[in-house]
Amino acid sequence: MQLLLIAISIAVGSTSSLQIAMLGAINRERGSLEASWISMLASVGGMALLLFAAAALGAPPRFPQPFAGPWLYAGMAALLVAALVLAARGLPTYLAATGLLPIPYLLAAASIAPRIGLGVYLASIIAGQLIGAVALEHIGAFSAVPRPIDGIRVAGVAVLLLGVALIQGR
Repeated sequence: MQLLLIAISIAVGSTSSLQIAMLGAINRERGSLEASWISMLASVGGMALLLFAAAALGAPPRFPQPFAGPWLYAGMAALLVAALVLAARGLPTYLAATGLLPIPYLLAAASIAPRIGLGVYLASIIAGQLIGAVALEHIGAFSAVPRPIDGIRVAGVAVLLLGVALIQGR
């Protein structure tokens, strides 16, 4: 089970690299504040949608009122998605989704990190970030400067993965 949770953490870490690359693409079009705003709108809107879905499916959030019912989250999601659509006008649609990428990271940090340990979790996340970054640079995704994968870069990834195993201590 521990290896599965580490693998999930590595995968989640790679989403961070994807988000950074997408934020860079938005930055080139609009600016860094605008990129951050678009990302935050999607993040909070996505979380509101998740909380609404959980509440609607019979698992309401364990918050005090008024944050326990589904309709507050539905309203927040609608407002935030509308703001996101307006803020991201003129950008490729997929870039507006950049803010959804931190959601798995946050959920994994809350649920996986306590089970595998903070050190192993962070090492796994960082390894995933590096793997994702190397892959995105290799293909020049989102106008990143292409940097082909070579033996040195593969060795760097391997050393980081070895670090995860060493930090796990098993």
